[in-house]
Amino acid sequence: MISMFKIINTLLMVCFIFLVGYFFGIKEARFYQVISGSMEPTLNVDDRVMTIKKSRIERKNIVVIKDPKISDEILIKRIIGLPGEKVEVKKGKVFINGRVLSEPYIKEPPIYSLKINVPENQYFLLGDNRNKSEDSSTWGPIDEELIISKVVLKYWPIKEFKLLLHPSVNI
Repeated sequence: MISMFKIINTLLMVCFIFLVGYFFGIKEARFYQVISGSMEPTLNVDDRVMTIKKSRIERKNIVVIKDPKISDEILIKRIIGLPGEKVEVKKGKVFINGRVLSEPYIKEPPIYSLKINVPENQYFLLGDNRNKSEDSSTWGPIDEELIISKVVLKYWPIKEFKLLLHPSVNI
């Protein structure tokens, strides 16, 4: 059971973040609702997230992108492969330049295999729900200009409030 103190503390944090986003960086902060299950279990349908304008893009960052197939749709995916890297998916694991990528956040191991070299100025993105996500495993790496912003926190539902800004990068 959630204590009243925790609820009030969380509400105050959310209010503070909204105020900072709206009044001090309205062009930098954006708010999105998750509309698909492709990022489960990290983000679920109807979760709400706050993003900031993309800055330095790192592996494992969660980003909001323009759909490479349909220009007016917005998708949320995780950065896996960086420009110039070799990405390989085999035997339920992702390898970056031959080294296995630690991914404790995925729903289940991928059941597909692929091998791709990520071109310069492009990124390889996957959903955390690997087997139920339309992502770079189907449409390939995406151009950097399709990346809109970086997800920094999940603020709804309140009981699942968490910062998502700093990925732990383990290969």
